Amino acid sequence: MRRSVGYLGLKAALTLTQRPRLRALLESAKAPDETQLRVLRGILADNASTTFGTEHRFSGINTVAEYRRAVPVQVYEDLRELVERQELTGEPCLTAERPVFYNRTSGTVTAAKNIPVTAAGLQRLRDRQRLGTYVWSLGAPILSGKVFAVGGAAVEGRLQGGSPYGSASGKLHENQPRLLQGRYVLPSALTSVADYQVRYLAMAILGVAEPAVTCVATANPSTLTQLLSLINQNAELVLNAVAMGRLPDELATSAGGVTALLNLRPQRSRALSLQKRLDAGGRLTYADFWPDLAGVVTWTGGSCGVALSSLKPTLPESCLVIEVGWVASEMQGTINVDARKNICLPLLEDTFFEFAERDASAAQRDEIGFDQTELLTLGELETGHDYNVVVTTSDGLYRYDMSDIVRVTGWLNATPTLEFVQKASGITSITGEKLYETQVLGAVPPALAEHQLPTSFFIMLADVENARYTLYVEPARASANTADNANTADNADDAAAMASLASDIDQRLRFGNVEYDAKRASGRLEPLRTLRLRPGTGAAYRHQQVTAGQRDMQFKYLHVQYSHDCPFDFDTYAEHP
Repeated sequence: MRRSVGYLGLKAALTLTQRPRLRALLESAKAPDETQLRVLRGILADNASTTFGTEHRFSGINTVAEYRRAVPVQVYEDLRELVERQELTGEPCLTAERPVFYNRTSGTVTAAKNIPVTAAGLQRLRDRQRLGTYVWSLGAPILSGKVFAVGGAAVEGRLQGGSPYGSASGKLHENQPRLLQGRYVLPSALTSVADYQVRYLAMAILGVAEPAVTCVATANPSTLTQLLSLINQNAELVLNAVAMGRLPDELATSAGGVTALLNLRPQRSRALSLQKRLDAGGRLTYADFWPDLAGVVTWTGGSCGVALSSLKPTLPESCLVIEVGWVASEMQGTINVDARKNICLPLLEDTFFEFAERDASAAQRDEIGFDQTELLTLGELETGHDYNVVVTTSDGLYRYDMSDIVRVTGWLNATPTLEFVQKASGITSITGEKLYETQVLGAVPPALAEHQLPTSFFIMLADVENARYTLYVEPARASANTADNANTADNADDAAAMASLASDIDQRLRFGNVEYDAKRASGRLEPLRTLRLRPGTGAAYRHQQVTAGQRDMQFKYLHVQYSHDCPFDFDTYAEHP
């Protein structure tokens, strides 16, 4: 009864505070370019006296065209010196308001990027998270029970000037309303456990021990596939910990003082029930230990679709998969305004957006520079087209190249709805074929399904020296087909099966990319080859990347890249038939 009353109170509070905000956002979407011009003028006026604002004459800018002439498109390295100087000295280099936090994200080729967040910016993030929570709760009763939320550490360290840096998701977790805080399964302190394996095992035990989870929230669905794999690999340890109501001694020691915050109690009957399910099915699923799970809030676009295809069969049938929206370290780009249809509207009241047609910008970037490209406003976009995105934020990013590609999925009022497609870096070209990750994702999963090869991970690498693409495939661990059909690694016909798969995918790529087809026809590209990977390779690759500094919860598998850029040696994990 206490949980029911708390749920009703939380729903009432969200409705009272967030329904007006949703209405205001939808109203602003009726005149997107007017809204955007108002936002741009506000940002420029607020920061006209900063170093950047003075240099680029913000005070004299009144139109979008004037802004474009005054400010070239920026990348982080163009702003790094000003970011660091403002943090160290307090001088208003980029924003009049001093940042209170820095959202750290991996640098593309250099040091990590520290994205400034002002107090007003942090409040905007809180407001938008609560608005998102309200919308998600309209789609499914996700707040009726416990919330299994996986995020990053709020504070990972301090910069030279003393400012904290870390994860925005962790910072928001710390500042949730009390009504919602009490529903979280994982304590925020768990993010401080440095050992990746220990942290995940502790998460697994806490999750399996809590039967009342109705919502799972994590940026990337691959986190959930990885977690479920870990649970099944360590089922005896996990279920024993649930039965005993405490972490195993070796984990407790590694987790340090965090163990005192873990709300565990002995649940022998639950552990026994789950053991019977494990014995009957061979593997536990999320449906087994969270039967009332109502919604999973996560990324669904781009390469995340591969992980989702593996995740969905493990969920209760009625569980709703809810798109969290296009969210980046630099800003939140969209918000889901219909959790059942996953319609994501740009946050046009917060950020000024510009767009460049993907093909045009890719062609011109090397020749005349991105800032020379004919950029478009929200109202000028077209349904079904893909665009590179440039943003201007209230927290000091001006005409900032996000290196993100988004697609227009439709329209709400007069504003386009957007979905994230891929990073602009998800493209390779050995001899001019320009193979996009979206094309690989459109060819590989259907071919794997047709060849009855369920897969937990795959990656395609471009070998420039040998003018060849190699597809590395890790079959799913638990598949009835994998043990018996002609695609298994111990089958004498495996080489023929892999060659057939390669030929099929090659044909699909040729059909979907005319330049790839031309290069294959002329012999400038060698035929695609496929290699099977040992079980656990995808997890090992992820672990290496996270250990090297990539954010665990934000990690996305980039399914096509150059072999010379890839830091992981997949050939050593390949099973050559």
